Amino acid sequence: MSSEDFRESSLSQKVSSAGGSQKSKEVLSSPTPSVSLSQTSDFQHKSQLFTEPHLAQMEKMFQDEVDSTGALDMKTFDKAVKKILSNTSNEMIEALFLKVDMNCNASITWQEYLDYVMREFKGKEKMMRSQCRRRFHLPMIIAL
Repeated sequence: MSSEDFRESSLSQKVSSAGGSQKSKEVLSSPTPSVSLSQTSDFQHKSQLFTEPHLAQMEKMFQDEVDSTGALDMKTFDKAVKKILSNTSNEMIEALFLKVDMNCNASITWQEYLDYVMREFKGKEKMMRSQCRRRFHLPMIIAL
């Protein structure tokens, strides 16, 4: 028996109906990912930064707060994010700043921020696609 066959057979289970008769039903499920509370909280904060209203607010902050180089430094970025999402931790804002600052010049432009947002969405989209693949073996039969 191959590992694939073993995995599929372990997913099959007997389900009792209300009448007491046994029905064989194929149950396909994906493993539940283990995510800590802090990871969930960080994910929610990051997701909020990428919504359309928050992106519009961030763009306005970039326009209003940029220095002579057309970029925000860490302190200004921190202040801008705190105005939009007041309950965001300093550690998360600093980590976000470092991720966005791809050229490591201690400042970020609006274009760098948008590039980061696009990379995040592409990564999430790819991850979601890989998690949503389901295998269906034809013919699909439910034995009664």
